[in-house]
This record gives sequence, C-alpha cells and structure tokens, in this order.
Amino acid sequence: MNIIDIIISLLCVSGLVYFFFDRLKYRDINVYYDKLERLNELRKKITAIENDNLNTEKYFNSNNTNVVYDDENTDNFIICKDKLSCLIKEKRDIELFIKNFRMYNKKLGI
Repeated sequence: MNIIDIIISLLCVSGLVYFFFDRLKYRDINVYYDKLERLNELRKKITAIENDNLNTEKYFNSNNTNVVYDDENTDNFIICKDKLSCLIKEKRDIELFIKNFRMYNKKLGI
C-alpha cells in the first residue's frame, strides 16, 4: 500500500510542476502581441491562397475537354494545397495559445 501512495503522490507532484512551467510561457505580454500580429498575417495569406486555389480549381474544372493543362499549373496547385494545410495548422496553434493566454491573464483585461 505504501508503494501505491508514493507513486500517486509523485504523479501529483510532477503534474503540479508541469502545470507551473506550462503556465510560465503565458506570462509575457509581448509574445501575446507578436502572436496576434502573426495570426493576422496568417489570415491574410490563407485567404489569398484560397482565392488563388478557387481560380485554379475553376480552371481545372472547366468543361472544355480540349484544354491542355500545363504541368506548372498543376504543380503550383499542389504546392498551394500543401502550403495551405501548414498555414492552417500554424493558425490553429496560435489561436490555442491566444485562448490559453487570455484564460491565464484575465486580470490584464485582454
């Protein structure tokens, strides 16, 4: 029974230490503002890429069967899709950081 109590107490202490160090990264207000700026840049880039992809998809989905597609256009389309998925992932990470920052710093009025 003593071994189980020691293991449980060690898990609790390690959880508290992890929580303390995890919360430290949400203390710097300058990082918060940098993340907000990066989020706005990402939103602009994502909308620009989505608009380009929309035009490219219309080009590919045309009903004209005599159209010969350039390899450059298809490669550009694939690269934009890959880039878009990376940007969306980074946007989600930044949004999560901002959400946690606001949760931990309610006193700042952000």
